[in-house]
Amino acid sequence: MIVYRVEPWSAALADMRPLWAAHFHEVAADQARVPLDMDLAAYAALEAAGALHVVTMRDGDRLAGYLVAMVWPHLHHRSTLHAFFDLYYVRPADRRWTAGLRLFREAERTLAARGVRRLITGTKIHAAPCGRLLDVGRIFQRLGWVEMERQFGKWIG
Repeated sequence: MIVYRVEPWSAALADMRPLWAAHFHEVAADQARVPLDMDLAAYAALEAAGALHVVTMRDGDRLAGYLVAMVWPHLHHRSTLHAFFDLYYVRPADRRWTAGLRLFREAERTLAARGVRRLITGTKIHAAPCGRLLDVGRIFQRLGWVEMERQFGKWIG
């Protein structure tokens, strides 16, 4: 049975780390130019500052998925607590029924309980190396999210 819960970053880290390579290889663009290189010291500092929110999805002791958000006021709206989703991933074998939706709903519920008023996230729009489209915008729309802006990137070096 899948259980969703909030856990400290430091408690979930050992179980998340083995999933990062699969997560990266599945969704990251320009993998040869931008290697996976997690800044664990920065995450630890965010945890120490109380700015990380981690929701895990577990099947017994096995980690099936995770969502990591950074929580703080927006620089333009300091009186409004925001959550910026940094990482979200569900193991391919566990992507059935509404598992991912439930992960996002639990994040919304627990972030609201922390006083967060606005959630911000993105979705990849390119195709995965396997050819599958990565855009999960329909999931966010199903949850009542609205598209707010588009981002652009450019290599300059």
